[in-house]
Amino acid sequence: MNMRKGCIGIGLLCLFTAAASAEWERTISAWDTRLPAEKKLQLSLWGGYWTWKDSGANGHSIDGRLYANYGLMDNWSLAVAPGYSYWHMTGFGSENGIGDTSLMSTYRFLDEAKAGVDLAAWGEAWFPTGNNDKSLGTGHVEPGIGLIASKTLGPIIAVANLEGNMIINADDGEQDFIGQATLEGVYPLYEKLSLNAQFSAATKRWSSEDEMIDLGIGTRFKPVEQVFLAGAAYKCLTDSYDYGFQLAGGYEF
Repeated sequence: MNMRKGCIGIGLLCLFTAAASAEWERTISAWDTRLPAEKKLQLSLWGGYWTWKDSGANGHSIDGRLYANYGLMDNWSLAVAPGYSYWHMTGFGSENGIGDTSLMSTYRFLDEAKAGVDLAAWGEAWFPTGNNDKSLGTGHVEPGIGLIASKTLGPIIAVANLEGNMIINADDGEQDFIGQATLEGVYPLYEKLSLNAQFSAATKRWSSEDEMIDLGIGTRFKPVEQVFLAGAAYKCLTDSYDYGFQLAGGYEF
């Protein structure tokens, strides 16, 4: 899921059947077309560790985000995701506290079983609940939209995202718009375990920064129908960040 990479620079701040159905998502980085069943609540906790360099100084961050995703219908969900951030940078000290909060709704309008491909769209808004002065949030409201496509290609499930966010009242040197694309392949090793690999690219937020291009590999395990566990490692191919790790777990009520 794309928080899913909440990369932090000096200005912090980033399912196994062929037919679409109501269930846990299958991905670790991309948003998926799988949604919770009507009146089902999925709670998942995602945490990440990220390293970077800025002006020769080393930095790292730890972030966490709790997703509460509720099924309004089998193909329509509403999610809220508050976050927590910690960062440390050589020569600048460290800070920690509440991060920004996301509100998001996803609607799947095509099912692979009937149309040959899953297609879904989402709308979201990020709210500046994090302290911008401490670089724990952006200080802006950021609305966004995105498109999700997924298709089974032999043994692999391919999931693609295309998204964009507006930055309202952007600061000097800050972009007014951020775009991102993600492609993730899901290879089921067996019914409960998958191997996931992803490629993503994003435009830069600050004019002084690099665009972000990274690769990730991980796994997702579903021991029982209501529970999932996931982990992934990432390597950035630009100077946006260096490398990162992510762990997640969730339960459906």
